[in-house]
Amino acid sequence: MVHRSTLHRDWEGDGMLEQFDFIFYKGETPIARIIQRLTNSQYSHVAMVIDPLHLIQLDWKTPVSIQHLAYPISQYDVYRLKVALTEKEKAKVIFFIREWISTGYDWKLIISRFFNILLATPIVSSADRYNCDELIVDAFRHVGINLIEYDIQLTPDALSKSKLLYNVNENEKRLLVRKKK
Repeated sequence: MVHRSTLHRDWEGDGMLEQFDFIFYKGETPIARIIQRLTNSQYSHVAMVIDPLHLIQLDWKTPVSIQHLAYPISQYDVYRLKVALTEKEKAKVIFFIREWISTGYDWKLIISRFFNILLATPIVSSADRYNCDELIVDAFRHVGINLIEYDIQLTPDALSKSKLLYNVNENEKRLLVRKKK
C-alpha cells in the first residue's frame, strides 16, 4: 500500500516528484546495512522516477520493473538533475530502460564489487543484467550524459555525489534558512 505521505513533500512548488528524479534509499534491512557498511555510505539503493507515482527500479529480489513509490518518506532522499533534458533525450532514456524491463539482478557485479573492496580484485559485470545504479547511469550515457566518471567505483552513494545532481532535500533546507532571515 502506498501512503499519501510518501508521495508528497513540502519542497519546490507542489512537492510532487518529477520525471527523472532519483530516489536514494537509506535502507534498514540487513542487506541494506551490509551495502551501506561495505560502501561506507548512507545509501543502499537508487531508483528513478518515471512519473509522479512510479519508479523504475530493480533490486536483489526483483527484476527491472515499474513500481509505485512505497518507501517510508524518512528513508530516502530525492536528487534532481541540474541539466534539462530535451524531449528526444527523455524519450531515449525511457526507451533504454523499458528495453531492460524484467531483466534480473547482476549478482556477478555485486560479488565482484564485494571482492574488490576486500581484496582489490577487478570488478566485472554481466552483459545481460544490471543493478540499480548501473541501469540508471547507462540509461543516461545512452543519450550522452555521463552522471559519473568511468574511473569512479559506482555505488548509489557515488552516484548521489554526481556533479549533475542536486539533493532536493538539501535545497529545501537552504530555502527555509533564507526565508527565516
